[in-house]
Amino acid sequence: MDYPVQSKATHSAGHKTTLCIRIQKPMLDIKKIRKDFPQLKDDNYHYLDAAASSLTPMVVLDVVSDYYRNYRANVHRALFKEAVTATEKYEDVRKKIAEFIGAESQDEIIFTSGATESSNMLVRMLEESPNLSTWTSDVQVGGWNIVTTEMEHHSALVPLQQLAIRIGQELRYIPLERFGLDYSKAERLITEKTGLVSVILASNVTGTVNDVRRIADVAHKHGGTVLADVTAAVGHIPVDARELGVDALYFSGHKMMAPTGVGVLWVKRALLGKFQPSIFGGHMISSVSKEDAEWATIPKRFEAGTKNIGGVIGLGAAIDYIADIGIKQIHEHVSELTDYAIEKLEEIYGVRVLAEHDTGKNTGVVSFVCDFAHPHDVAEILARDRVAVRPGHHCAMPLHEALGVSATTRASFHVYNTKEDVTAFVEGVKKAKEIFK
Repeated sequence: MDYPVQSKATHSAGHKTTLCIRIQKPMLDIKKIRKDFPQLKDDNYHYLDAAASSLTPMVVLDVVSDYYRNYRANVHRALFKEAVTATEKYEDVRKKIAEFIGAESQDEIIFTSGATESSNMLVRMLEESPNLSTWTSDVQVGGWNIVTTEMEHHSALVPLQQLAIRIGQELRYIPLERFGLDYSKAERLITEKTGLVSVILASNVTGTVNDVRRIADVAHKHGGTVLADVTAAVGHIPVDARELGVDALYFSGHKMMAPTGVGVLWVKRALLGKFQPSIFGGHMISSVSKEDAEWATIPKRFEAGTKNIGGVIGLGAAIDYIADIGIKQIHEHVSELTDYAIEKLEEIYGVRVLAEHDTGKNTGVVSFVCDFAHPHDVAEILARDRVAVRPGHHCAMPLHEALGVSATTRASFHVYNTKEDVTAFVEGVKKAKEIFK
């Protein structure tokens, strides 16, 4: 699947014959891929809610089941066979993730319950680590600020808001420019007074892929620390920490075909070494006395208690599955569906699409509003015909405010979706118009 197929063709030009070699892109067998997902055994079920949670392939379910059936044990603790196997498979995933996101070391990878825990941990560690000078002297003298975007998911935004309240500093917002970010304003907002910049790689509402590297370069020029929420992008487009130029990033597994309740926090080693843990308990300590405790080595000191072992192992299988298909091929397929969906929706009078129209820069998200029905009503009509979409603000209320709406209906695609899914979706919107007009 990952190798190009060559086809030969000859063309005559006068008395000369030339040989042309055309490199054909390998075609994805979507029908075969769909068979990997148990929920899609019913062809009349059209799951278009990948941005909330992608479906999980059987290979992931199998490895999770194998853990619970055959070597269920805690990790890093015992020496019996099953415990050793569990530990080895758990740590193998750490290596796999480091390679998947371009980390320099597996020791930079921290397992969490998802993007929400990752975001909260990260903000708390930044705030509570006393050897980070930006977070001590500058805060005390005032005039310091945090910069984020109007596009952020609540799990990234709310921890920043609470941080700004606790330390009494300004939270600035990079505004929208159509469905993306206004980079010229970003460059004016980020100054030498900016200690922290948090930016989402891809919007879960508009699908827009942001130029995180451009923002990171500006922030670093002024000495700021840069965080990135890559949750809506991972599994859809290549995500490379070094290319993004950020200091930390995080994501949830359930958006990329892994089980729920597992996520990843990556922090650049130079920064991670300055952090103190913000969650305490078993496993993350090397010794405990009645007076105090000493922390374990990195990254163990940031993984208190028993983690979601089966989920981590499932995450590793999901990465393998995505890599086997090819992430660029996934994006190409999803881009074609996104383009088709936007085209057909905009043919319906009264529908306004609020999504990135350059589908090469869209992770497969099409949000829209109708002048004939509320987003929840549209979703209800679609649900009657087994078309699964999501209505609401999608945990991004400031973004909806910037778009001038309170809610949208959102269809979001992944590699297992087909043109037939999109057609059923568009026909459902037409039916909603007939019902509510």
